[in-house]
Amino acid sequence: MINLDQALDSARQLSLSDKEMLIEILKKQAIEERRKEITTEVRESKTLYASGKLTPSDSKQIIDELHSSLSEPEDD
Repeated sequence: MINLDQALDSARQLSLSDKEMLIEILKKQAIEERRKEITTEVRESKTLYASGKLTPSDSKQIIDELHSSLSEPEDD
């Protein structure tokens, strides 16, 4: 497997137009990977919800929990 330094060294040798094309390809691949991650997360959430392990919450409750977690000190 190629490491990041090797990939960058190879990319440096490309022409400007090839570098721009590579950037676009990598962006599109990253977007597609993120879509797949989101799809997996949605499926898992639906399964948890259907099994009763995940319950709906109103927005105020979610925001209050978020604020609370942000104000708690981190454990190191």
